[in-house]
Amino acid sequence: MTMAILIVDDEPVNTMVLEQLLHQHDYETISVSSGEDALALLMDPQAPSLYDLVLLDVEMPGISGIETCKRIRQMTGYEELPVIMVSGRTEEKQIAEGLDAEASDYTTKPIKITELLARIRSALRYKAAVDERKKYEARLQYDLDLAQKIQQSALTPPISNDEIDVRALYLPSKKLAGDMYAWFQVAPDRYGVIIFDVMGHGVSSALITMGIRSILPGLVGNVQYPVDVMSELNRQMTFLFSGEDMQSYFTAVYCYIDTTKRQIEYVNAGHPPVIVTSDTGVTRLETTGVPVGMFEEPNYESNVIDIEPGMTMHMYTDGLMECYSKDIDDGIRWLEKDVASYGLDYARHVAEQLVPKIEIDDDLCLVTVKLM
Repeated sequence: MTMAILIVDDEPVNTMVLEQLLHQHDYETISVSSGEDALALLMDPQAPSLYDLVLLDVEMPGISGIETCKRIRQMTGYEELPVIMVSGRTEEKQIAEGLDAEASDYTTKPIKITELLARIRSALRYKAAVDERKKYEARLQYDLDLAQKIQQSALTPPISNDEIDVRALYLPSKKLAGDMYAWFQVAPDRYGVIIFDVMGHGVSSALITMGIRSILPGLVGNVQYPVDVMSELNRQMTFLFSGEDMQSYFTAVYCYIDTTKRQIEYVNAGHPPVIVTSDTGVTRLETTGVPVGMFEEPNYESNVIDIEPGMTMHMYTDGLMECYSKDIDDGIRWLEKDVASYGLDYARHVAEQLVPKIEIDDDLCLVTVKLM
């Protein structure tokens, strides 16, 4: 592939010599006589893909080469374009000014052909490596965008009927998240609701999240009861990640809601406590077992609570607690206070008032379950 070099020099003889030299070595050239003309040329939307290197004279009327280089670096798409400054002066101060302007290299007149060609080859090798890196980053970004769409397509849509209202707030800290939730109507009067948080962040935790999410419909539909659901999820995790270098786990809460019996049976596997509000006050569904995948044979236990009219459950991941405080207990207390204050508007409060005021460094997930 022929590389294109932009020559910026106000002396026609210098320009002609450089053009002939570079053509002999199979480089394409485009020449302008001032910094202003160079900047105008580079402002074309197609220009970043047309030029591979700039040979820039330092002493020119109007905008100097040093100022031109500074302005090039401020233009979008030219942050890493190789710029070799060419000057008839050899003072260290001027060379330092050129490098401070973010020139890639510096050479002096009269031109030493062997030296100039070596500097050009070195700069173009760098440019080729940058271009290859950008192509890789573009492919990676495409893959991440696609993975994000796939992950978000797995999010369960809200349920709202005469018995139950289930909805969620989902705010990943990066493209892909290790948090996930799901709910299923396993019978006309029974629902399974789960929220879980895989250890770690980014691609690895997101892959585990999607693997777990893919088995939930069949598992919840066939097993239903919380202890059995958690035990099977633990079996799957320990089977897939049994080596010391692959060990992974996740915290989770699974609630099995029976609207006829007016009961909720739940297992909390090392997850932050569910906040339950009702007319009688605020309670917590605390941990009843270890995180899923941490041990081969955990002893999960379930607890049962009665459903009261207007009862609301708030299930969340630790990213929400950290919005309040890095101290877990303190974060839960503040969260509990806001849940009691905002009720069903709590998710809106988190999205519109709480999160915009801080920098999220962890995934954040909130599931609200209101029982009629």
